Amino acid sequence: MIYLQTRNIPIQNIYYMLCYAWNRAEEVENLNVSGIKGDNIYDLLSLALCKSVSKLIKKGVYRKYNLVNEETYSLRGKIDFGESLKKNSFNNGRAFCEFDEFSDDIIHNQIIKATLYNILKSKTVDKNIKDRVIKLYHYFEHINSIELNKITFEKAKIHRNNRHYKFSLDICKLIYNDMIVDEMSGDILFNYKEDERMSYLFEDFVRNFYKIHLVDAHVCRENIKWDVVGDDMDFLPIMQTDITIKRDNEIIIMDTKYYKNTLVTNMGQDKYHSTNMYQMFSYLKNAESKGDLYKTSIGILLYPRVNKDLNNTYKMQDHYLKICTVDLNDDWKSIHSRLLEIVS
Repeated sequence: MIYLQTRNIPIQNIYYMLCYAWNRAEEVENLNVSGIKGDNIYDLLSLALCKSVSKLIKKGVYRKYNLVNEETYSLRGKIDFGESLKKNSFNNGRAFCEFDEFSDDIIHNQIIKATLYNILKSKTVDKNIKDRVIKLYHYFEHINSIELNKITFEKAKIHRNNRHYKFSLDICKLIYNDMIVDEMSGDILFNYKEDERMSYLFEDFVRNFYKIHLVDAHVCRENIKWDVVGDDMDFLPIMQTDITIKRDNEIIIMDTKYYKNTLVTNMGQDKYHSTNMYQMFSYLKNAESKGDLYKTSIGILLYPRVNKDLNNTYKMQDHYLKICTVDLNDDWKSIHSRLLEIVS
């Protein structure tokens, strides 16, 4: 079973972070995770998928017109003369016809069915949750079964008419990305790359949190050009902030970092990660060429708390640098207040 052992973040908080990262903050606190034993993230994702798919079914599953080519006794649409002659259909009083059929047997529902099936084959998902999954799976029995791959998810386009599918498909994709099939038994196993996944999740969560809750600010990612002249400028690496917060009277450049250890030990003393310091200093100094508030922009390095709270401020030439932590193990209201406090 896969557990979030490195930081032991409560499973409810993982769900909240996912909701913000996927721009579904309205889903926060709408999922009862009391039935999850331990901190198995795949129990969480399976439960969240059940809730989301149940809402889709109540709302009405997405359907669209599919082009069908089949042999039929009654003429529909356009006759496929080539195929009909090839199969001697006319001699049997039938014909191959091409026509549009309004159907729910489409890629979006096929992905959901395939994901539900994979959950049922997994040995890491709790039996009680599987009981909920199998009830939903029966609803999709008439949908064609497919093998999931990256191209499959690319084909499932989201637009105005089916945007209510995005949350379900995001969950399906996250489950698929960590899925491993045991070639001997066919069982579904999961391999959660915690630090890699959580690093991106932490960044997206914090950015979208500020987009929603900082009503007086514009929040975005931002490219910063190197304030240099010289040869072969294309060789210079791209500088892109994790988060830029623009207010009327200040600009904050924030970088989120997700490490097993917030500090590093050097000769028996705790120190900041030097590369993070150099990176932030480079952002602040090169951004000065944008002028105006960028000349005195504020830098923030934000880490999840591991074993020590950080809330330190330094003056570097014309810029302030804050190095802070947020305790993701805390209750959600405290996390909410802490994130707002950091940029106040």
